Order: sequence, then structure tokens, then C-alpha cells
Amino acid sequence: MITLENVSKTYGGTSGIVALRDVSIHVKEGEFLVILGPSGAGKSTLMRCINRLVEPTSGRILLDGREVTSRRRQLRAARRDIGMVFQQFNLVKRLSVLMNVLSGRLAYHTFWPSLLYKFDQDDKRVAIECLTRVNMEHKAFQRADTLSGGEQQRVAIARALAQEPKVILADEPVASLDPKIARQVLTYLKQIAGELGITVLCNLHQVEYAREYAERVVGLSQGTVVFDGPSGKLTDDILQQIYYRDPEAADDDG
Repeated sequence: MITLENVSKTYGGTSGIVALRDVSIHVKEGEFLVILGPSGAGKSTLMRCINRLVEPTSGRILLDGREVTSRRRQLRAARRDIGMVFQQFNLVKRLSVLMNVLSGRLAYHTFWPSLLYKFDQDDKRVAIECLTRVNMEHKAFQRADTLSGGEQQRVAIARALAQEPKVILADEPVASLDPKIARQVLTYLKQIAGELGITVLCNLHQVEYAREYAERVVGLSQGTVVFDGPSGKLTDDILQQIYYRDPEAADDDG
């Protein structure tokens, strides 16, 4: 489903900050994959390369067999296939829960309907179905700023689902949540992969969550893959490789 072939990213030219170094990963359809590593490991840059917010310096990224790197004309279509869930939820606080989820349908509309937030009954049906999947349909008409953090993240998942994506990228989705709510959010994401066949890549820095929810983990350290295997094989030696920090190493934002 997603293939990264020797992907590297350097910010600021060849002598700048190296965020990713020769990363190669293949993720199957419907797989729930955890990218594990400390802050600065390159996890966020990896996701930004996949959804084309930044261009890799070298290497290729393929989605469903189609290369998405250096294809600017197909950028809108590629992004429609990739849903995003962010650490800080990124909801429009003054809008209702339903309108926030409906924003996931914008890529299916032309410019003017998108600008005016005009949605048809089919869009609304999809949005309610997505809210139901994360048990938030009863709050469809509440303002987003009245929700708790965990509820906002569930709405953000529903918004990503409303795109009808092939892939969901979840960038530290539970970093600001308490453990009980974090586990609820991770449960929803894992169910989406298993029940809907949507590939989910989830960035985490918490080892306990990776062990609890992931069948497969990719360990990233200083922009390099240092582990790729079952979560049950995250030994102390491997965790030391993932979390060892060279104080002189280049750093990115996640």
C-alpha cells in the first residue's frame, strides 16, 4: 500500500539539517504500523513527506503502486487518499462537530462549493457514519470548543475518515491525552485499520503504547530506521538504539 524507497530529507541544502536518512519501509493495506522514536527522530518529517507537505531530498514514495513524489499535478488527488490526525486536533473551534467532520469532504467538491462549505445529503450521511464509528454522533451539533481533548481527537479521526482515504497518518495523536483517553483513541485507530482495511501509520514516542497496540513497529532514531519488526521484539537493547540521543545530532520537530 505505502512504500518508501531510500527516502532522505535535508532541510537547508546538502549541508543543512538531515531529518531522514535513506529510509525504506513497506506498509501493507489495512496494517496498523507504529513509528516509534523520541522527539527529533524524524517521525513528523516522514509523515510530511508522505502527504507531500515537504518534498524528500531523494528517494521515492509510492501509494498503492503510484509514485506520489514529484507529481504536483496529482497533488490534490494524492492528498484526498491520505487522511491526517494531528497532535493538537486542528479543529475549527467555532464550528460544530458535524461541520468539522464535513470539512473532510472538501476534496470531493469544486472550488466554490468548498469555499462556501456547501455539502449535500450524501456528504452529511458519510459524516454522521464517521462520527458514529468513534461514538460521537450524539454531539454532532455541539461547537468543537465545548469538547474535551479526547472528544476533539475522536472528531479529528472522524474528519479523516470522512475523506474516505486509503491511508491515515496519525502524528503523535495521544501526546496531549491522559492514559485512559489515549488508549481509547488508539483503539479506534487500530479498529479502523482492522475493520475498514485503511492503512494507519501512527507516530508515537511512548513505548508502552507501541507494545500494547502495534503488531509491527518501525523504530526511528536520528532519521534512520534502527528497527523494523514485531512489537514483542522491542528488547532493552533495541530501545536503547531507538532512544539513544547524540547531543550533536541534527534535530527536527518529531
